Amino acid sequence: MNIYIYGNELFTGKIHTILDQINIKFKIDGEVTNIDNIDKLKELIKNVPTDIFLIDQDKVIVENLSTKLLKFLVPKDGIKKTFLDKYGIGDISIRDYDDLGIYINKRLEAIENAKPKAHEITSIDDILEDDALDALSNMV
Repeated sequence: MNIYIYGNELFTGKIHTILDQINIKFKIDGEVTNIDNIDKLKELIKNVPTDIFLIDQDKVIVENLSTKLLKFLVPKDGIKKTFLDKYGIGDISIRDYDDLGIYINKRLEAIENAKPKAHEITSIDDILEDDALDALSNMV
């Protein structure tokens, strides 16, 4: 699992400080990456919505009457909340940076609990992913 950070320098700096404090690099099997391009962010969300995306609230566009009429209020490098909701990314809004560590740890626990445990494995199907199983059956 990877963690992607999208926001201004102040936001990304605070996020990296928090992630260092909770030793996140030792808890995930992926990387912590800053994203500075909105198109790259959208592509990543479409391809791997199960990763953790930490997006600055100032970059999230909530569509309403004022944002439709006053387009200059909308950040050019912003992402629509409806897009985030479509891919299940807009699941939480954190107002306090201290809550971020709790959220990430709970998310990692949920992913770890979703993996089958050794005593839950009852067949080769439980061990191999569908693609690997298909590849093996094609070899025979």
